[in-house]
Amino acid sequence: MTSVTPYSIAVPDEKLQQLRQKLEHTTFPDELDASGWDMGVPLHEIKRLIAVWREQFDWRAQELKLNEQFNQVNVRIGVDGFGELNIHAVHHRSQNSRAIPLLFIHGWPGSFLEATKLIPLLTKNNKDGPVFDVVAPSLPNFGFSQGIKKRGFGLAQYAEVLHKVMIALGYEEYVIQGGDWGSMIARTMSQCYPQYTQAIHLNFIPVLPPYPWRSPYQFLKSLLSVPFSAKDRGYIARTLGYFTGGNAYMKQQETRPQTLGYGLHDSPVGLLAWIYDKMHTWSDKYPWTDEEILTWVSVYYFSTAGPMASARIYYEASAPKRGGSEVVSEDRAQEDLLEKTDLNYMTLEQVLGARAPQSVCFAVAQFREEIIMWPMPWYRSIGNVVQETEYDCGGHFAAWEVPELLASDIKRFLGKNGPAYGAVADRDGY
Repeated sequence: MTSVTPYSIAVPDEKLQQLRQKLEHTTFPDELDASGWDMGVPLHEIKRLIAVWREQFDWRAQELKLNEQFNQVNVRIGVDGFGELNIHAVHHRSQNSRAIPLLFIHGWPGSFLEATKLIPLLTKNNKDGPVFDVVAPSLPNFGFSQGIKKRGFGLAQYAEVLHKVMIALGYEEYVIQGGDWGSMIARTMSQCYPQYTQAIHLNFIPVLPPYPWRSPYQFLKSLLSVPFSAKDRGYIARTLGYFTGGNAYMKQQETRPQTLGYGLHDSPVGLLAWIYDKMHTWSDKYPWTDEEILTWVSVYYFSTAGPMASARIYYEASAPKRGGSEVVSEDRAQEDLLEKTDLNYMTLEQVLGARAPQSVCFAVAQFREEIIMWPMPWYRSIGNVVQETEYDCGGHFAAWEVPELLASDIKRFLGKNGPAYGAVADRDGY
């Protein structure tokens, strides 16, 4: 059973009061002399933000703005093996009956907020490209969607939820835009629902390098391009730097999310530091305002499932297990990778190594300060890549940092004379 009802954000007064009390009793650690960002968020930054959060920031004003400016719905859907879930989504229809339905999928530490800068650029009728209906859900365990209490809710289940949300909203065919986990979920959807979504735009494209034993053809092609350009060498160095010194947060969240969760749930200071560290480090010198930072963090603090629930996607997507609570050995998990992909339970590594059906076309946009970057030809291993673009600005949060560039890239992909024009039957957005 599915149902769609209007939704307005309404954080209970008790939660606001609890937050004020916690902020009033904050204590801070010390730090080493001349500390910058190399050890994490500087103490003076946290002290300043906590003072603003406590004395100036008005959540009710942000709540009102979101409720007045963006149409929101609650979609109740059933998920195989997990019962019914309530999914929050921003759903903005354009005034064009031929508008292209676009599913925007966020990641961590983002939220549906990232789509709010794109929506005005994509939903207004104009002459510079197609027009879209935009659906930006809060993923399960994130924002104002319901949390999951049962083990085994992996990438295939996230894909199922978002596909059913689009069907419930009346879109039997649609296109996808995704970054961070949104990219991984979009690629999972290309495996599970290729007949429904035949065009996917990604601004975060992790892939497995073309190892000779995994992709001999791609490996031989890469050899022909050696030596890599200085730009390609810079991309590889940046990615290796991330894997060796920048992804400790990921290891913690994919192995021991519950342990981390106590601090994220109980301490607004801990939550702020954990999220703001990535907002600062992963962006391209974007001038974050205090209001932006605190609104992003408040969505996590006031989330329906609580601020630690979002970390579980890392565990569930990487843990070597199948069928709910069944846990298998590491050796067995490696054997499974060699077997035919199980679309009911796809691990992150399986998604990274899978090639989408040829009927699904991809656009990849690489922004200058993305955390994982490879030579552009390597991205063709994900499937039928028909548009490739590199930008000399922007970072991991492209929809927020450079929304005009991202919107333009999406329109070029799906507009007239674009490589994915007509991907959604009878809808060209003009």
